[in-house]
Amino acid sequence: MARLRSLIVIALGAAVALYPAGRAIAKEPVRLVFAADLVPLSFEDEGEVRGIFVDVAREVFARLGQPVDTALYPWERAQQMVRQGEADGFITIATKARAEYASCGRIPVLRAPLHPLVRADHPRRQEIEAATDLADFKSFEIVSYLGNGWAKQNLAEHNVFFAADFQASLRGLAKGRGDLAFVTTTAGAYYLREYSLQDKLVVLPMVADLFEYVLCLGKQSPHAGLLPEFDRVLEVMRAEGAYAPILGRYGMERVTFY
Repeated sequence: MARLRSLIVIALGAAVALYPAGRAIAKEPVRLVFAADLVPLSFEDEGEVRGIFVDVAREVFARLGQPVDTALYPWERAQQMVRQGEADGFITIATKARAEYASCGRIPVLRAPLHPLVRADHPRRQEIEAATDLADFKSFEIVSYLGNGWAKQNLAEHNVFFAADFQASLRGLAKGRGDLAFVTTTAGAYYLREYSLQDKLVVLPMVADLFEYVLCLGKQSPHAGLLPEFDRVLEVMRAEGAYAPILGRYGMERVTFY
């Protein structure tokens, strides 16, 4: 036993020698995964991971002195990685299903209202504008896209055409396919500008839903305890106007989201 203690002391001494006084052992980074091609929230640009979610997460963790790694994956794969402990967390909408394997923050990284979108010259535009809830759209064909979980859950009793992806749904609507679509203020504002569709498609004032995106950290993650601190820094950033330059990089205005 005495010999074992001696060996332990020697090993500890060797380890200390590798880290001179005053030099801190590097922190393990928080590994965050994001949905690929979710412009302007998370996407790849010239080999770099970019987006509003990515920039906010980096800023918050930088203020906490905590390194962070960011990576893009197909959304289902990203969620599986957090479920299995291969990644620490993601930014998304808190749901009961996700609560089984992750703890989610209380302060939204982003709030994104969901609005109807209609062609400017649609012959029944006034009827669409008069709608006050989803039930009022049952006589119209709605254009959505494959993989849209919200549409599957909330528009099951409606006439819905599913395009290949979100971008295709907007282009199809602009060309006369269907009567209306639903877009968030983030994706809608970005793509209408990118595709020069501002004169063809109109975002209506009605709010069909409100998406609140929060940081969720896996219950297996060694960084799960950082969640309250993340929320605290978000509140500070919001109060001091630090969101404005992040949103501005993607053509967004703070008033749109808060």
